[in-house]
Amino acid sequence: MDEWSRIVIEEYVSKNNSKKSRFLAYMVDKSYDLSYMPSDDEALLLEYYIEHEKNKELKEALEELDDFMFNFQI
Repeated sequence: MDEWSRIVIEEYVSKNNSKKSRFLAYMVDKSYDLSYMPSDDEALLLEYYIEHEKNKELKEALEELDDFMFNFQI
């Protein structure tokens, strides 16, 4: 995952205190843990946030987070 996307998400998190910001902070934190296996519920919630995001820069960062966390090759 590109570091710029992490910065964009962390900036959003630092400026907001909501369920969404807490979830995104958690997901960015877990993106550093290579042994972490995200759940289906987390995938669905992230997809929901992507679909409803109006800020283009944040949406692109969330899409990159989604690709990094959920589109892995086995």
